[in-house]
Amino acid sequence: MDQKLEKIISDIYADAKVSPKEVIELNKFAKRAIEDLLSIEGDNSVTSAMCKSFEITNQLVQTTSIKMRKQQESLLVKNLLKRVIESQVELLEANMKLFT
Repeated sequence: MDQKLEKIISDIYADAKVSPKEVIELNKFAKRAIEDLLSIEGDNSVTSAMCKSFEITNQLVQTTSIKMRKQQESLLVKNLLKRVIESQVELLEANMKLFT
């Protein structure tokens, strides 16, 4: 893992809380990583589409989480959403390990 990313993640979870400032910092890092990759791969590629899907997915996670908070969803629904997200992250990791 990139050392700067590792530090950002370590700082985020050091106090067991995630602040908006920390999310913004991580988001900036992620956007720079995408820009670095696309500067090599180009903007009209499968890689570009994948990067755009990550950005959209993050926006949808934020929107869904805010909606769930406002609607005071049950713990069951929150846990199911968490399970979906965790399983998708693990699937991404497994695919990276399998195909690289």
